Amino acid sequence: MKQNILQTISGCLLGTLLLALPACNDNDGTHTVYIPNAGTLVKVNYYIEDEPHVETFTVKVTPNSYPNQNPEGASTDVTVHVAATPDKVAEYNAAKGTDYAVLPENAYTVSATTMIKAGSIESDPITIALHAKGNVEQFVEYLLPISIVSAEGMATDECCQTMYFLYRGSIDASSMELLDRSTWTVLNASSEEPREGDWGHSGLKEACIDGDLNTFWGTDWSTSHPQPPHWIILDLGTQTNIQGIAIRAREEGYDGPKTMTLEVSDNGEEWKNAGEFKDIPAKGEFRSFLPEAVTGSFVKVTITSNSPGCSLCRHHPASCGHDPHASERPDALFQRCGSALSHEHALPDGMLL
Repeated sequence: MKQNILQTISGCLLGTLLLALPACNDNDGTHTVYIPNAGTLVKVNYYIEDEPHVETFTVKVTPNSYPNQNPEGASTDVTVHVAATPDKVAEYNAAKGTDYAVLPENAYTVSATTMIKAGSIESDPITIALHAKGNVEQFVEYLLPISIVSAEGMATDECCQTMYFLYRGSIDASSMELLDRSTWTVLNASSEEPREGDWGHSGLKEACIDGDLNTFWGTDWSTSHPQPPHWIILDLGTQTNIQGIAIRAREEGYDGPKTMTLEVSDNGEEWKNAGEFKDIPAKGEFRSFLPEAVTGSFVKVTITSNSPGCSLCRHHPASCGHDPHASERPDALFQRCGSALSHEHALPDGMLL
């Protein structure tokens, strides 16, 4: 089972960016039932092939002085009924200026009843089971509001009754097709190494997207030996929907990117951070989806640190089986961007998912 990513943007709890609906007011001291994360957007990224994908949440007893929890808990068992309320999607979109789709009814099940036991302030978990296969489209963002509809043994709070789950499904990145690079050009790079051409490797920044895995973009090792960060800027030629990134390090498995960032831009001047990537393998291809889809006409990839170089090359070059000029670039960082970025649907051969 692949690990799914859950990002909770919480207003009542975290106080960060909040796509919150009306704020919860202090109640009048009467104990009521509420959803602690009411009005917030819970972003759920999942793999469509994982069946089922499960999310849980709880409801609680309101405090005497909101938002401190009532230490006494419920005086008797409280039965709480919840349900999906898809009619609230249009209301949410209108209020927030979004255009989320309604999660199809056959794509999920919700446990309709939960209980807050006497003396407790929190209910048993409420389960949402997502059945994505055949019911949703990849990369489409579906909104699912879940609301308290009634309770037995305690009144429901007037405002904190609905929370919102935003589902975005993808397939395994390894099976994604890649973008057509025919409109791409390399605008600039932090440095490049022309002397790689002496050994047939290129080393120029254009080699990053030439489709030939025998060539690579190499940073300047013959004169300046720059240290990270190393960056390269690509012009995609058109506004592009980007779902992820793939890069390929040198086959020798040394001096490859270890951590990097991806930024996008509409004009090549103002940049937006689209993702940060860590623990990139020292050799072979690395693919990853972005935290969320982005659009842009320009992409900037920045390598912020690299994997250790070959110690044999550095200290005993005559004994090393790597290329014959390895000893001349002890601090070099070579990137092979080969075929990397990919995009939303049909991506025959490119860098973006």
